[in-house]
Parts: sequence; structure tokens; C-alpha cells
Amino acid sequence: MNALPGVGSWRGWRAWRRSRPFAAGVLLVLGGLELIGVSWVGLGFLRLTGTAGAASWGLGSLLVVAGTTTWRNPPLRHFCGVLAAVASLVSLVAANLGGLLLGFLLTATGSALAFAWIPRPVPLAGFSDRVEV
Repeated sequence: MNALPGVGSWRGWRAWRRSRPFAAGVLLVLGGLELIGVSWVGLGFLRLTGTAGAASWGLGSLLVVAGTTTWRNPPLRHFCGVLAAVASLVSLVAANLGGLLLGFLLTATGSALAFAWIPRPVPLAGFSDRVEV
């Protein structure tokens, strides 16, 4: 039994977060939601309907799915990273300059992190990572 309440759940959360490309998923989801948000809100002076609005919704939802897939299934991180990179580049042209450039920057960074993430190697039983001098 832990002396502090919630310590075990906090350790479980940290272990889960460190075992997958968490930051990449966060950036992809935020960038996708930003693309959707720009077309949905319209910013008052800029009505984003028609082809750009549909592209924002389509690309934004694709990026949200790619971000959640990197969390739920880390071995698919390369596929999700490449898919998100292509979608972020397409959003520059098709979705109002990539959600006024903020969505593009978030998703481009998230896709690079998803593609570059490498899982930690599992230590062999009986061996330690420490170097004793």
C-alpha cells in the first residue's frame, strides 16, 4: 500500500506515456483540432465555407486520428508520421494556409516527432544499465 494516494496511478501514467510517442500525438491532435476550429469558428471576418471548409474538416479529422493512433498503436508511428506530414503539406494549399499556419506548424512538428521516435530498449534480465567503476 502506498503512503501517498494516487502515486501508483501516477507511475502507471508515466510508464504509459514514456512507452509511446506521446508528444507527437499531442501535437497532431492539437493541429487537427486547430484546422477544424478555424473552419468552424470562421473568425467573424473570414467565412471559411466551401472547398476550404470541407478540406479543413477532412484533413483535421485525419490528423486527429493519426495522433490517437500514435498513442494507441506505437508500431504504426512511421505510417502515421508520413501520413500526417503529407496531410500537413496539403493543408497549406487546401485548408486556408494550414489553419492560418498554426495548424501546419503543429502537425509538421508532430509528424516529425512521430516518425523519429524510437522506443527504449528493454534491459535483459540480470543485467543493469549502470557502469560500475
